[in-house]
Amino acid sequence: MDYIQIDRTNCMEIIVQEFPAFRTQWDEHLESWLPLDRPIALDLAAFADFAVDTICLGVDAQIERLAKITELMLQQGDSVIEYAVRTMFLQQIALGINRRGFPVDRFTHKLQPLGFYHWQALNDRFTRH
Repeated sequence: MDYIQIDRTNCMEIIVQEFPAFRTQWDEHLESWLPLDRPIALDLAAFADFAVDTICLGVDAQIERLAKITELMLQQGDSVIEYAVRTMFLQQIALGINRRGFPVDRFTHKLQPLGFYHWQALNDRFTRH
């Protein structure tokens, strides 16, 4: 994918394009929110739920695609997208995987450098307490 600034207006469109199987969950999510009332963090949380399902299925190719889209959003996202991915998206994935009793390394060993860095930072923040 060529460089494109990812922001509130195109983030979810890019995700749905990359993950057509997410379309049904996405449409259901949209039905519950008015467009102007929907924070991007909640949209990414909906995608994180899909990501947890995908990770728990254990299909390496799909997990690699999730890691790549994570890296893309961190590298090319504006400050709002980058913050939402670092906080809401990655945290939701960590909690979801743990709740289901799966090891987080199903996802973390596929993360690229920036995604892994932010995963570690999130992990460090929670293990300090």
